[in-house]
Amino acid sequence: MTMNVILTIIARTPIWVWPLIAGVLWLGSLNLRQRTVPLRLALVFPVVMLALSVGNATGTAAPPPLALASWFIAVALGALIGWGLTPRPAAEPRSGLVVLPGSVIPLVVCTGLIVLRYCFGYLYGRYPELRADVNLSLMLIAGGALLGGILLGRFGRLCLGYRRAASGETA
Repeated sequence: MTMNVILTIIARTPIWVWPLIAGVLWLGSLNLRQRTVPLRLALVFPVVMLALSVGNATGTAAPPPLALASWFIAVALGALIGWGLTPRPAAEPRSGLVVLPGSVIPLVVCTGLIVLRYCFGYLYGRYPELRADVNLSLMLIAGGALLGGILLGRFGRLCLGYRRAASGETA
């Protein structure tokens, strides 16, 4: 019985969702290997993830002040987690490049975002009355913001390493 339900959910997923999932997973998997990129390019991924989390916050049942507070708290918590999970990076300030260490974190964050959006999409499609649930809205907002914050914290750690390398600091 359960397998039939899962197959029905998958079969009713809009066709455009599958290439989107594949693209997001591909972007996350690019970070599995060490890469050297311009610092501003390293900012793109966290900004996209934060923009997606802002998208989670718009049009929900949560009152805007509560939604905003939830978003900021979750981003801050995620940034602390991302900072702590990121090793001290190497940087090449003369060339404007930063060395991104290979990490599974971006792929896990992408997978988390896919699961979050897919589950809420299913719930809201199957049970439209849940769109009016403030607590559920806050969970969606906080979940997306936490994931975006993890990447923001990772980027912050990269920026600090770049800045220290540019100023000649060793510690």
